[in-house]
Amino acid sequence: MRDNAQLERFESRLVRGALGGAFAGLLFLLANMWFADSQGMPAVAPMLDISTIFHFSDQPEVSPENVVIGLVVHMTLSMGFGIAFSLVVPLLTNARTLVAGAVGFGIALYLFNFQVLGRLFFEWFQEGPNQLFELFIHAVYGLLLVPFFASALKPREATETHRPPVARSASGTA
Repeated sequence: MRDNAQLERFESRLVRGALGGAFAGLLFLLANMWFADSQGMPAVAPMLDISTIFHFSDQPEVSPENVVIGLVVHMTLSMGFGIAFSLVVPLLTNARTLVAGAVGFGIALYLFNFQVLGRLFFEWFQEGPNQLFELFIHAVYGLLLVPFFASALKPREATETHRPPVARSASGTA
């Protein structure tokens, strides 16, 4: 019976991670599209960039199919990263650590994806995207995962507040 409850909680976290990752990933993508457009690039540039992961190519190639490929790769990675975060959530015991952990997770994604994988395999991710914006939006991605896990936090037990006793006068008044 206890094993079933643990499995259900685990499955629930995985589903929350997939849904949270999809939600955060879509908003992340919209922000990247807006940023690309604000810099004079086509709004589909982020999806073209991400398509290089699928093709393992050095530079994005403009084509309608690469826009779709980039979207599918991005959403798949976003859901996978959300699921990965769900595995860390049990270590985050209150709202403060959940928020800090989520932002840290987003920053760690940026560091791993852009600074490690980007330097080793995907040069375009060092040349193309604005690194400061990517660092910021990855932190926001992590923050956007928080609502999907906040309700899973255990409520803190109410603590009694101990006030020092009030000194009473001889007449019994304070």
